[in-house]
Amino acid sequence: MATVQPDTATSNKSCTSGDEERPNDKIAPAAASNATRPNQNIICNSLLALAVFCVIAACLAVGLTRKPESVSLIRKPESIYDDALALLEATPLKMKEIPTTGETLSYREYNNGQPHTLVVLPGFRADDTMTSVIAAMPELQDHHIIAVNPRGWNGSTMNTPFTSHEELADEIMELLELMNVENSMAMGISTGGPIAFYMAQKYPEKIPVAFLAHSIPLSGLRFLTINNELVVLESIEAIKSSPAMPFEDPDFVYDLFKSFSTPGCNYIPKKHKLNQYFAKAAQNMPGAIDASVSNMRFNVTPIKTAFADSSDALSNLKSSKVVVIHGSKDTVSPWKIVEPLTKLAIAEQWAPPGTLSLYDDGLGHMGPVDSPYVFEKVYRQALEEQVLA
Repeated sequence: MATVQPDTATSNKSCTSGDEERPNDKIAPAAASNATRPNQNIICNSLLALAVFCVIAACLAVGLTRKPESVSLIRKPESIYDDALALLEATPLKMKEIPTTGETLSYREYNNGQPHTLVVLPGFRADDTMTSVIAAMPELQDHHIIAVNPRGWNGSTMNTPFTSHEELADEIMELLELMNVENSMAMGISTGGPIAFYMAQKYPEKIPVAFLAHSIPLSGLRFLTINNELVVLESIEAIKSSPAMPFEDPDFVYDLFKSFSTPGCNYIPKKHKLNQYFAKAAQNMPGAIDASVSNMRFNVTPIKTAFADSSDALSNLKSSKVVVIHGSKDTVSPWKIVEPLTKLAIAEQWAPPGTLSLYDDGLGHMGPVDSPYVFEKVYRQALEEQVLA
């Protein structure tokens, strides 16, 4: 299946709001001299004053009739973070106990009552608070967004350790049943990708499509170091012996997430209050090691590793679809790893034709956060072509 590339205009503005560029006003040459042309200057100044008055009057008239939804088109990129913060602080964190496991899962609901329900699963050391940026995207205002914190993530319990993303998928599906959500889409970001995958793979009648947004690859925990060296962790011991990182330091968390952002983009300003929520999520993840082990075991391509054999999960997708939205500038889950593995996974002998599709948003690992206006357009294109068509 062919990879879908973003249009050039969008990808070239990966750090902007997506607003149309406006040409600079043309300035007429200056008058020769006030001393030599006094009358002409008086006339010009009078005409200029009249023109300014007319422009102001016209702008006021337009402002009175402008539709509210058009306001987002003229906002600065940073304003979406203010919108996200307002949404987050106005939306209560809810909790439900899962009867079969005894765990308590926390979640937030944004835009309740909208026609498209989307369950969003956060990445490693993140939680539902980061989903507030997605909920604030103009292209997703027709989405009822349910931001869930899986077992072991900040806000949810982990009384019993988990060993696979499949377990977490089952638990979240039980949460949706308690919420009386009969049908929805799922979006997994980074480490949340495998959870969304299993939700679609195991429950196609309830989850017709899973979006893997900058997800880990389809064959275990593979990533690049800052020196561009490939790392493949294939044992629990390797994960447990990895050097500890000072997640208790908010400055470290900010710098780490910023290092994952799209090269050349302006990440969230450091003093923005959203970063306080993001730091708290990173500091309070009791299932960090469990999630890492689950990442390592996530292997649905026909590739064998020393730790986990390949599964036939893709051949059992049935009617569900998996849409991979990734970025050629992603240095955490690199494009050069994700693209070939995804194409291998969508070979006809492995997955039914039309089951998987791949979109390149041209962004880095934090693309949904650092370039929301670009990510939303690529997501919307995928939604229209793969789900709503």
